[in-house]
Amino acid sequence: MGHLTSLPKPAAVPKPASSAHWILLGSAVALICQSCGVTPEETRLHQAKPGDVLVIEGDTSIKLTSAFRPGTPNGLFDGGVAVSTQGEQERHAEVNAVCSMPDLPNWPEYDNIYGRWLETGETPGEEGGDTDWQLLIYFDGNEQNKGSEPAPAWAKRLAQNACRKGEFEDN
Repeated sequence: MGHLTSLPKPAAVPKPASSAHWILLGSAVALICQSCGVTPEETRLHQAKPGDVLVIEGDTSIKLTSAFRPGTPNGLFDGGVAVSTQGEQERHAEVNAVCSMPDLPNWPEYDNIYGRWLETGETPGEEGGDTDWQLLIYFDGNEQNKGSEPAPAWAKRLAQNACRKGEFEDN
């Protein structure tokens, strides 16, 4: 008999990862992607459906909850919106907008947006005449708050969307 030599140990062969590992990895990636904060896009009011985001102003988003009713002339009335701000309870409002055009005879030199906060379960258009806030946006760049409280920070951008002005202007 000859001399026995010891053979080196074979290298460890990695085990295939179990499905539990893949599930755990997939869940971690999904959580990371959720926190990436994909920002929804604003939808032009004339193309929006309930649930669409109309305006994003800072950390507040305004979603359409009830379609605006067209009025005469150039008015959009009794629209419902949900106001969502990070860290605050969602609020609902009824909003009206009257759009004007510069230099039209017998027309005001401003766009007018006004609204009121809705109580839980209240539907836009049920109560008429009450207004919590109003914002006149003059064509010379000035703004005037009217009503019992100042207009919300998002009101001007929503008026631009409703009146198809600024970034919402038709091409």
